[in-house]
Amino acid sequence: MKSLDINFIASIKDDQIENIGNIVKSFTEVGCEISDILTFSGIITGSIAANLYNDLLKIEGIKQVEIERSVKAIQK
Repeated sequence: MKSLDINFIASIKDDQIENIGNIVKSFTEVGCEISDILTFSGIITGSIAANLYNDLLKIEGIKQVEIERSVKAIQK
């Protein structure tokens, strides 16, 4: 049975932004499919199998990883 994929948004520590290329490489080695790399702000987006999600936090240079979610505007 195939594991569900989770879309994520990862933030890089400020002092590690210059190493974002190596961090992206580590993400792909864990099994991530990278969607976008925002070098200036230190953000990486992508998807990963749900059972591997916690492995992202173990990658050196990561400040925070959160599950992507939708935001809806409230109409008045």
